[in-house]
Amino acid sequence: MSKHNDTDDQQLKLDFQLPDEKNKKQSGGYTVTLDGKTKPKPKTPPTRNKSAVSTRSMTVKIPGETTHTTSSLTTPKRTAPKKPTVKPAGPKASPPKTKKTNIVRTVEQTDAHLVQSRVKKKAPTRQRVEPPTIGKRRGYRPSVANRLKLPIFFLSLFVCSLAVLGFFRLRSEKDTWSAPPPVRSVIHREMVAIEIESGMTARSVSLLLEQRGVVEDSQQLLAYFVENNQASFLRCGSYLMEENMSFEAIGTLLTTNGELISLTVSPAFTLQSIDEYLSNRIGSEKGEFLQAAEDLRQAYGLSFSEGWFLSGTYLVAKDHAALDLAMQMYEGMLQFLQPRLESEQVSLRSVEQVLIVASLIQAETQNVEEMKLIASVIYNRLDSGEPLGIDATTRYELQDWNKPIPVEALETKTPYNTRRKVGLPPSGICSPSEQALEAALYPQESTYFFYLHGLDKQIHFALDYEEHKKNISEYR
Repeated sequence: MSKHNDTDDQQLKLDFQLPDEKNKKQSGGYTVTLDGKTKPKPKTPPTRNKSAVSTRSMTVKIPGETTHTTSSLTTPKRTAPKKPTVKPAGPKASPPKTKKTNIVRTVEQTDAHLVQSRVKKKAPTRQRVEPPTIGKRRGYRPSVANRLKLPIFFLSLFVCSLAVLGFFRLRSEKDTWSAPPPVRSVIHREMVAIEIESGMTARSVSLLLEQRGVVEDSQQLLAYFVENNQASFLRCGSYLMEENMSFEAIGTLLTTNGELISLTVSPAFTLQSIDEYLSNRIGSEKGEFLQAAEDLRQAYGLSFSEGWFLSGTYLVAKDHAALDLAMQMYEGMLQFLQPRLESEQVSLRSVEQVLIVASLIQAETQNVEEMKLIASVIYNRLDSGEPLGIDATTRYELQDWNKPIPVEALETKTPYNTRRKVGLPPSGICSPSEQALEAALYPQESTYFFYLHGLDKQIHFALDYEEHKKNISEYR
């Protein structure tokens, strides 16, 4: 019998000892026993809670076996190992020999259990990025001027709207109409009214003119009268003279008889129409009568001139017809009013208000029989505080007596728009006749508040607005 070989006779025995239940948490290893000889227990790495890539290797040496090295990318959770198969012992039984194979791995075939080395890859080509245009770029902040354009536009629009609204509001509430004033082309100058009575001498006339401021030295004026042989030919009457008037102008005014002409001023003539009448009748300069009326108003301290001139027929000197006619028409009005100042209407109101009412009556009708009832309607509406609603006042303001009145003029509040304004206009609107003055001074008593001239050429009165509307539907 050959020499006994312990190695050959050796039989592989694997005894697995499970860890103690009590020490299960402390020990997770296994004991491998070979022929009763105990090998030291290999140390195992502690379990890591954090999953990470591990490159640790463990070597287990078994007699007669080829050493294998294992590697893992991660440390898996430990589980109970399978029980190895043990071959039965026999004579000269030896473990099979395993041929060691060297595995050559390329870059394409990498070991899944080993940490792969980084392979430098070709960087991908980047696409060219086109920046957005200015103004479209995200986070772009426009200039202050661009940011203020929109607020300034809306602010301008708001201001313009307010301006337009304010303009129309002021236009609707303004006190004067935009039409030209009734009296135009006149110059305001200091005028003096002189009354030369019958029997006054040249000396007394010179002293009177000095006292009224027409001349500075009465002796020089008297000497002028004597030298020019005018002292015995001074005419009595009412005159309008300007302050610091020349001696020549005074002598001509007081001594000239000249040619006398007859002028007839029809009722309802305005100052403007009288001026045109003189221009066409005797060839006087335009605006001459308007200036004479303004001089008279200033000289006598009147509130207005329109309405103070009584219509009628007058004999005037042709050389200074405008001034002579104005004086005679004014004196004719004073002479008519003087004996009628005890009228109730004069005591309740004033002479000027009565003259304005007379001019309204004259503008509304030429029929004498209608005048006193129209005067009654005017006074009833004045006493009740209702607008007069007389369109003739607006026509006078527009200086247009033929064309239809614009709607805008009737809706605009002005001193002469008696549809919107309560009370009388600020002046007369024409030259009244004696009949119109009589009706204004002594109106007929009635309770009428409305009247209209129908297509039948008749006037129709009404007590209230409902009756007035029936008259409109029936006679218009």
